[in-house]
Amino acid sequence: MKGIIHIFKFVFLDNLRSAWAIAYMLFFAVSTYALIYFTGSFTRSMVSIMNIVILIAPLVSTMMTAMYYFNKTDLLYLLLAQPVKRAHIFIGMYLGIALTLCLSVGLGLGLGMLVGMSYIENLNLLLTLIFSGMMLSLIFSAISLLISVASKDKLKGVGLSLLTWLFMAVIYDGLLLIYFVAFADYPIEQHAIVLSVLNPIDLSRIFIMLQLDISALMGYSGAVFQQFFGTTAGMIICISVSLLWVIFPVALLLYKARRKDY
Repeated sequence: MKGIIHIFKFVFLDNLRSAWAIAYMLFFAVSTYALIYFTGSFTRSMVSIMNIVILIAPLVSTMMTAMYYFNKTDLLYLLLAQPVKRAHIFIGMYLGIALTLCLSVGLGLGLGMLVGMSYIENLNLLLTLIFSGMMLSLIFSAISLLISVASKDKLKGVGLSLLTWLFMAVIYDGLLLIYFVAFADYPIEQHAIVLSVLNPIDLSRIFIMLQLDISALMGYSGAVFQQFFGTTAGMIICISVSLLWVIFPVALLLYKARRKDY
C-alpha cells in the first residue's frame, strides 16, 4: 500500500507542476464562463458546455495518459527493478494521472461557473456536469493506459488510444444512427438501452440530459432510457455502469501488466 501512495504522490505532483494541467484547467474555466456570459443563463448554455466536456475531457485524458506513460519509460523500468509489486506501480501511476485530470476538469468548470455565479439557476446541473467530466477522465485514462501497456511501441499505443476515442466520440453514434434507421420498423427500444450502455460518452450525455429533463434533445436512445427507467433509475444505472467502465479497464490493466515482459 505504501508503494501505491509513494508512486501516486510522485506522478500526481509531476503532472500537477506541468504546464498542460494548468492550460487544461484554464481552457475549461474560460470556455465555461464565456458560454454562460454570452447566453445569459447557465441552463441555456448547458448543452454547449456539455458537448465541450464530453468531447474534450476524453480526448485530453486519452492523449495525456498515453504520452505520459511512453515518456516515463525510464522511470517505469527503474520502478520495475525495485522490490515493488507491479500492481502497485500501475495503480499508483493510473491514480496519479487520472486524479490530475479530474482536478483540472473540476477546478476549471468550477472556476468558470464561480465567476458567472449570478447566472447559475440550478446547482444540481453544475454538480452533474463536473461529475460527468471527472468520470470521463477516469474512464478514458484507464482505457488509454491499458492500450499503452498492451502496445509495444509509442506510435502504436498513442494511435490506438486516439482511435478508441474517435470511435466512441464520433463513429459509434453514426453506426447507432444507421442501425436505428435500418430497423426503425421493429421494436428495438431494448437494443437502444443496451447499445447506450456500451459507450461511456453516451452514458454521460444521457446522465446530464436526465437532469435537464429535455428528452427531445437526448436523442433516440436517451429518450427511451428515460421512458423505461425514469429519471432516478436512469441516474443510478448511469452511475453504476460508469463505475464499471473504470473498474473493468483497470482490472485488465493489472492483468496485462503482471504478464508483460519488460
